[in-house]
Amino acid sequence: MHVLIPLAPLDEDPVRRHEWHEQAACRDHDTDLFFDPAHERHSDRVRREQAAKKICATCPVQAECLRFAESTPERFGVWGGTTQRERATHRRRGRRAGTLPGSRGPAAGRP
Repeated sequence: MHVLIPLAPLDEDPVRRHEWHEQAACRDHDTDLFFDPAHERHSDRVRREQAAKKICATCPVQAECLRFAESTPERFGVWGGTTQRERATHRRRGRRAGTLPGSRGPAAGRP
């Protein structure tokens, strides 16, 4: 059983900003699994990303990893069980819906 201790928001505590890396399930795996090599074929990319996501699914700090990738925003690789394309799509949808910081919708404080 994994017990996650609530963390301060990443921006508030620079020491803890990367502390979760020590518990990451990906630590013992080749980083090539999580990042796109040059000239990768689509079918190879899909298989590689699926394998990376399986590791992420077992990770005790998946939420912290995803939060880090979204707060950076991390533009490359699989982080927190999401690909760079999935995170980019999520950011675009959030900006359109006004749910991300810096957006001009209701979540940004507009009536």
